[in-house]
Amino acid sequence: MKALLIDGYTDEPAAFGVPPYISPKIRLIYGLLLFEKYEIDYFTIDQMRKSSTMNSLGKYDLLIIFGGISTPGRYIGGSPITLNDTLKILNKRISKNSILMGPITKGYSIKGGQKVIDVNIENLKKIESFEELLKYFNKEIHDDYYENRDLYYSLGANLIKKHPNFPYLMIEIDISSGCERTDGYCSFCTESVFYGSFKFRKLSSIEEELISLKNNEAKYIRFGRSANVLAYGYDIKSDKASPEKIEDLFSSTREILNPEIFHVDNGNPIFISNHRKDSEKILSSIIDYCTEGNSLSFGVESFDENVRKTNNLGGKINDIFYSIDLVNHFGKIRKNGIPSLLPGINLLYGLPGFSKSTYENDYNSLNKILESGNLIRRINIRKVMIFPCTGLGKVDLPKINNREFDKFKEKIRNDFDNKMLKKIFPTGTIIKNVLYEYSTGEIAFGRTLGTYPILIGYTDNRKRINDIIVVDHGRRSITGIIFGTDINKITERELKLIPGIGKKLVKKIILQRPFECSKDFIEIFGQEVFKLIKKIHLFRDNKE
Repeated sequence: MKALLIDGYTDEPAAFGVPPYISPKIRLIYGLLLFEKYEIDYFTIDQMRKSSTMNSLGKYDLLIIFGGISTPGRYIGGSPITLNDTLKILNKRISKNSILMGPITKGYSIKGGQKVIDVNIENLKKIESFEELLKYFNKEIHDDYYENRDLYYSLGANLIKKHPNFPYLMIEIDISSGCERTDGYCSFCTESVFYGSFKFRKLSSIEEELISLKNNEAKYIRFGRSANVLAYGYDIKSDKASPEKIEDLFSSTREILNPEIFHVDNGNPIFISNHRKDSEKILSSIIDYCTEGNSLSFGVESFDENVRKTNNLGGKINDIFYSIDLVNHFGKIRKNGIPSLLPGINLLYGLPGFSKSTYENDYNSLNKILESGNLIRRINIRKVMIFPCTGLGKVDLPKINNREFDKFKEKIRNDFDNKMLKKIFPTGTIIKNVLYEYSTGEIAFGRTLGTYPILIGYTDNRKRINDIIVVDHGRRSITGIIFGTDINKITERELKLIPGIGKKLVKKIILQRPFECSKDFIEIFGQEVFKLIKKIHLFRDNKE
């Protein structure tokens, strides 16, 4: 039997699968197909869009398309599946048995700020959960959520080698599902509606998957399939966090896989504030075992008290400030020149209770964080995506003036983001293992692997991986030059990127080359100019 598995990518509050990430759920489906002894062809949706791939598809006994988004964003590494993509695939009539899975089965939209549409396509069977897929194959269904999944996670580990990004592939690991809150859920919440009550996965099962991933040369992982990584091991009945279980989870992962990049994603700031002593221990574990540049995404959604109350966001604004303080207290410490762990903030617009004053409240709160000296890795600003199955699907929503929304977003980018980037990645910071993404003219753009990696522009040398030195800052990206460049080989274009060195000085430096040592440079240009050059390591000697 032959099966075609198409990875249409996912972006959910607690799961990400757009390249260079691979979703745990696509590996889960792959593992089940292997167990059922299918011969499997696997393609990403970007591969499918190439006419050479689409036109060369043979006849399959089974087709599974998996994908969909419930938290839309802007993507560099790939473009999530569209309805048009789905129809094009089905028009090839490559399978009589065709299945659609993932968030797209709950509704489809390519952007926020609007209601999703229901996806009903002739000859395409919607399967909304993995349990339904197990029933399709006449498998036994267990009461335990992860008992239905653990075997297939381990079996599906070798899918990573079929992904076009391998070996530079960030592997999302499933450690928990659902939301741990007991006081109700946020009005827009898809995590609780799609995946039910909170449950966490047994350490032994995670370890088995890690061993399988190690055997398949996995090097980069993230505990991203979790609505709140700090709640792993949490006992809802006693309201007790479990720093011991988290310590075991992280230490075991380091021992088994020893990943080159090891990151997390989501954290609930209200949970942190409600479990302060335990959260200190948990944050210490995360920082001890994870690699630098890590980020903990806070679903703040709004600093407007009216919006928070209306949408049951939980907690108080001071709880959020406390959690930002705490993460900074532990995470601002730098490893290899980069902060170990910083919070990120998600802001959501179009919720009930929204008004023009919401913008002002959010701006003032962000400004307060900036003035406090705390660091925020990034601000995500988006419009809510409305699923009928959530609380938002049952109420009238305020209309957002797009011009006002865009103006506010631009203000945050100008007044907040640029200042934060200068603090997080000061001039002279070395960012290692930057992977090339794309080029515009002579400028290449790349990112490291990890949680919300910064986009970096640098002179294109056509190499896949470079170490980059930061020279300048934009609003959502930074500019750098390739580490290892020296004063006698640096291009005129690159010299112009260095702040404080104008066109006339650039030409003078070019004409005066070569310099045998830094002392020669100082004699011509002086200490002040040399300090600008020294920051970005253009000299290889110590003679000043």
